[in-house]
Amino acid sequence: MPTVVVLWLNYNSMKILNDIVIPSLKSVLNLERGPYEQKILIIDGGSTDGSDSKLSELIKGLNNVILIKSPKNEGYAGNMNFGYKYAVDQLGADYVIFLNNDFIVRSDSLRRMYEWLIKNEYAGVQGLELTPSNTIGNAGMLHDEFAMVISICNGYKVKDCDVSRPYPITFAIGSYMLYSVDAISEMPDKMPFITETFAGFDDNYLGLMMWNKGFKISYVPVEEGIHYGSATTKSIYEKRFKQETTRQGMKTRIALWESMRCRLQTLFNIYKWKVYTLYKLKGGYLRQAVEDGLRLAGIVRDKAGIIDLEKAIHVEFSRTYYVARAFLPRALAIVKQDTHIKYLSKYIKDPYVH
Repeated sequence: MPTVVVLWLNYNSMKILNDIVIPSLKSVLNLERGPYEQKILIIDGGSTDGSDSKLSELIKGLNNVILIKSPKNEGYAGNMNFGYKYAVDQLGADYVIFLNNDFIVRSDSLRRMYEWLIKNEYAGVQGLELTPSNTIGNAGMLHDEFAMVISICNGYKVKDCDVSRPYPITFAIGSYMLYSVDAISEMPDKMPFITETFAGFDDNYLGLMMWNKGFKISYVPVEEGIHYGSATTKSIYEKRFKQETTRQGMKTRIALWESMRCRLQTLFNIYKWKVYTLYKLKGGYLRQAVEDGLRLAGIVRDKAGIIDLEKAIHVEFSRTYYVARAFLPRALAIVKQDTHIKYLSKYIKDPYVH
């Protein structure tokens, strides 16, 4: 019987412990069993606020539930790598769920996601992520030619977006996704993520690398539950949340940009130069983000090489759209694209369909 290990990540969550984190953990403990052995691994990223002790008390005496603590916080990427290695080496994982502690999962979600993955031989899958306001957070993730992330059906009501069938996606979102260990074993260092990226360039890196290795990632029509997005990060950074997420997001975005190639590379290079110049002129943490991102890109290239976007599912909008992105200020505000899957499907490029 195969073993599925749920990697549930915690870090300094005391401020949201009772309202979000404990309900999330309880929902994980109540996941339905399927045709596999199910184990739950709580990964604490070196918490200093006592939240790890509270969680340890909560799981005391439970079978197949383990808590391990990282010596230091290495972000989503490093902490999940720490847990993944333990899951494979110590728990015999054949499949792993990567799950944030701000996600309240539906009890049948893992079992149904697993069934879809096994039946269709996907390397990784995700289902339908809902927000606390009961709108769609995303139904899978896509990249466009400039590596802009598109959250499929974001903001729509479930009844207004066609999410009742599976379809290929660039990557599964890291808040709740299921992967095959055999597929991850084909990644650099046989690990899902690059620890040095910390956060923000983890789930998309894994998806893109999977496609580049010939594996397929898919959205599957399974309601996962409710995601209180970035709840832990907001509670940690508070007033500095926007600044820190912008800095980290820009750094990892640049690491991706400088580690990939696309069909419109010349236009993409112009676009990157425009963004880098603007951020450097603004100075402060934005300038630092560019410098850090370029350094991080070197690490990513050394480990993973160059990622070919054309080998992955992605969207190819009109050339005029990318020209506008490259040359016009605030182009995204002018030529914003719809996230509805029926609209996006007109532009999706499948590397397996010629």
